[in-house]
Amino acid sequence: MNLRRSENPKRRGSRQAGIWLIALLVAPAIILAVTFKLVPLIRVVWMSFQKTQGFYEPSFAGLANYEAIFRDPMFITSFRNAFMVFLSLPVWVFLPLIIAILLFQRTPGWKAFRAIYFLPYMIAPVVVGIMFRQILAPDGPLNAMLIGAGLEGFAIEWLNGPNSALFALTAVALWSFFGLGVLTYLAGLSTVSQEVIEAARLDGAGFWRLLFNFALPLLKPVVGYWTVLCMSGMLIWMFPLVYAMTRGGPGSATMLPEYLVFITTFEFLNRGKGAAIGMALFIFVAVISTFVVRQMYRDGRGKSQ
Repeated sequence: MNLRRSENPKRRGSRQAGIWLIALLVAPAIILAVTFKLVPLIRVVWMSFQKTQGFYEPSFAGLANYEAIFRDPMFITSFRNAFMVFLSLPVWVFLPLIIAILLFQRTPGWKAFRAIYFLPYMIAPVVVGIMFRQILAPDGPLNAMLIGAGLEGFAIEWLNGPNSALFALTAVALWSFFGLGVLTYLAGLSTVSQEVIEAARLDGAGFWRLLFNFALPLLKPVVGYWTVLCMSGMLIWMFPLVYAMTRGGPGSATMLPEYLVFITTFEFLNRGKGAAIGMALFIFVAVISTFVVRQMYRDGRGKSQ
């Protein structure tokens, strides 16, 4: 009994030391998150309730900024364009998964292809935008190649057409961020033994059976993570590409919410309205991401219960 009592203070002391060590290690991350995430978010919320035009002193405006943005046709257009971009989500989610499975099966040249697919993600998005603005120009290399191949009907003004501009912008964004999805799925597949795939092959499983009966069930958390990342990325990754390629044009064909925040705040100098658009974008992304996460893990929770 005496030995146990004498050990308790030591254990208590070591436990407290462990807690202090954990707090010390976590503190920098918490400080950075509060400084660069929470404080700016609170400032944006407060700014969205203020009237700020030009360089005049801001004044409290209540919900006037939110009423103004919902009456603004450009605001509605930007979210409609964002919805059109969302329609390409299955391609963003499943195409990298297919490529990752092919690489994981050590398809001939898989090491070289792994580097090739990831290389575009390492290029700054603004540089990608400038590069593809030249490639997709009416007299650019893409149209020259199509004309040379006898496909003159497909040689269009990719970034100047009201219907083709948003499609071209989305395709460039997919090319730019595609490699990150492949790498994410490969990281998930790396936890799976190669023997499992060999056993599935011996049972006669083809590629599509491996995809739907093997990869998707095992990688469900990874697929959910990448889906949420893509959905938020479609609204926050596109800004440098829009800025470098189209500036929201032609007309408002490629106007997306984040770029609308930029021009409202820094070109029209209406910080309050820009903050209100930013808050609407934040709530939109948060609601959709929460819904997707709950849908992705609902079946898993049901099974565990």
